[in-house]
Amino acid sequence: MTRITDSSTRSYRSPLRAQQAEETRARLLDATVRVMAGGLAFVSIPLVAREAGVSVPTVYRHFATKRDLLGAVYAHVVRSAGLDELVIPRSMDELLGGMRAYFERTDSLGDLARAAMASPAAEDTRRINMPDRVAMFRRLADTIEPKPSRADRDRIARLLVILTASSSLRLWRDQLGSSVEEAADDVGWVVRAASALATSRNRS
Repeated sequence: MTRITDSSTRSYRSPLRAQQAEETRARLLDATVRVMAGGLAFVSIPLVAREAGVSVPTVYRHFATKRDLLGAVYAHVVRSAGLDELVIPRSMDELLGGMRAYFERTDSLGDLARAAMASPAAEDTRRINMPDRVAMFRRLADTIEPKPSRADRDRIARLLVILTASSSLRLWRDQLGSSVEEAADDVGWVVRAASALATSRNRS
């Protein structure tokens, strides 16, 4: 017996399934953030499944490995804070110009996300995402004119990774009592000083 397929039904159901999959994925990432915020040193798939109220196989359908799950947490937190709405800087000037907006969005993270990012389990998340962050800041350092040496470019990139970390903003805010504007100005000052030093070394 030949089955007649209704293509209109198939095209209607496909977006619905995609939406459901995206909602489940977000639910799993929210659950991961809650598990991390509990202060555990390690995140396990069974713990995330229990927190999300789903089966372990459901987690693996959306994230093939625990590394994939933890690697997606940072982007999920970034989206939750609206940081993904900021224009990705294409030059050092654009980065420094947008630093206040970046810090303001980072500072607006909820208590749960802050606790998750400060937890021991967040170390794995940072480690997984670190190569991408370093690569982005290297590209920005390459826009400095005159171009710094490779070693100086890498130093500036590493400085930016540290200075723009949420943990650094917490130090400015909680330990130094600095405002978001003061923190952003400090980052700008350090980067400009490092760029000037790299430029003077290239000329000598």
